[in-house]
Amino acid sequence: MMAKISLRIENDNNVLKYIKHLRSFTNLGLGEIKSRIENDEPVYECILFENEEETENLENLITTLTNAGGKVKILQQDDSIVEEISITYLKNRIERFKQIQEQNQQLDDLMFGNDD
Repeated sequence: MMAKISLRIENDNNVLKYIKHLRSFTNLGLGEIKSRIENDEPVYECILFENEEETENLENLITTLTNAGGKVKILQQDDSIVEEISITYLKNRIERFKQIQEQNQQLDDLMFGNDD
């Protein structure tokens, strides 16, 4: 099973500076984003590695929010186990996944004769 990732932002009473960033990565409305930050609820969720675009969005959103001064909290859920993970851990996992994908592609190219 792939991990469900939930992204939360610490409420530092400056929610407005995060809303514009979240609007470009989510379909949430302004009020919903504000409410989720104030109530320590996830502002973005995805299944890690299920969809390449969502995983990339997650990575970009974390970078954007931290660059804006946001304190990001990442929760990983595997089955019934929920744990907080660090940004570094998540980025390392994503990078390792990309390396494995690249290696698999190279193997496929060798096996099936694609010389692109």
